[in-house]
Amino acid sequence: MKKLILTGLSFLFAVTVLFAQEINPENKAKETVTELTEKLTLTDDQQTAVYNIVLEKVNAKIAIKSDTTLSADVVKEQIQALTATANGKINDLLTDEQKPLFVQYLEEKMANKKE
Repeated sequence: MKKLILTGLSFLFAVTVLFAQEINPENKAKETVTELTEKLTLTDDQQTAVYNIVLEKVNAKIAIKSDTTLSADVVKEQIQALTATANGKINDLLTDEQKPLFVQYLEEKMANKKE
């Protein structure tokens, strides 16, 4: 009986942890905008525009990852293209003073991914 209860509790815990790791696109977009605002001192208009761009990117990324018909290489290429497009749109919104800081932010982010 104890084994059955422990097994049930273990299963419940595992399912809870699994669902807790799901990405909420709105939260991810807010986190990214907050981080960019701290690094680049974005204006309110820029924050709104960046939020929409990041939200669109996160939703598209989730859709790409959930498409089981795509190979891993194709998924990687599409996500890289999506990220490059989103970064280009964000870069277009920035002032000349913010652009070098954005490049630095992207370089730091890439360095952290490699680690």
